[in-house]
Amino acid sequence: MEVTTQIPTTLEERLKYGTELRVAASWEDFLEILPAAEYRVEYYGGEIISVMGQASDNHEKLALKIGALLIAILNEDIYECYGSNLPLYAEGITKNYYNADCTVVRGKAEKKEVLPGVNATTNPVLLVEVLSPSTEQEDLSTKLHHYREMPSVQQLLFIHSTSMRVTSYTREPEQDGWLLRDFTAESESCPVLGEGGFLLRDLYRKVTF
Repeated sequence: MEVTTQIPTTLEERLKYGTELRVAASWEDFLEILPAAEYRVEYYGGEIISVMGQASDNHEKLALKIGALLIAILNEDIYECYGSNLPLYAEGITKNYYNADCTVVRGKAEKKEVLPGVNATTNPVLLVEVLSPSTEQEDLSTKLHHYREMPSVQQLLFIHSTSMRVTSYTREPEQDGWLLRDFTAESESCPVLGEGGFLLRDLYRKVTF
């Protein structure tokens, strides 16, 4: 991880800093870099964050397959499924701007205009991250914490790409907490928003480790 006081704008400059780059910055600083950066940047915890690395075949397969499975499970008249280019916005103690590998919204997507012509979704009910060696630590620590703070989120799915394992966090309002479940057998079914579920064998078909 590289920590610097300035953030590059070009992809060529960014590549010099390795896989992960963090810059302590204000929300206003982030809004200045967002349209100028030639690569994806996120903002949470008071930092501009960029995590880069060549996506593995497994990561790309699983990202596509979970999207297809969610579309098959969820009623498209009620839910909308989106890919990784959809930005997310949440506001708590700090303002935050993320990208998940897959996002599900119930009903109409609500938007926050963070810049003229740049709108981020504020009401996801399900967020999915496909874990890779370069992002797993960040996704299961800092990002998990921030995702759980979003009041609209009802479920989080973390899909492992180096083994057959799906980790699910489901909000339990009555308990004021989250139910954590791990699914590791190909015959197991992982529930999705109480609307159905998918078998791990279907998700991981033709995925090799």
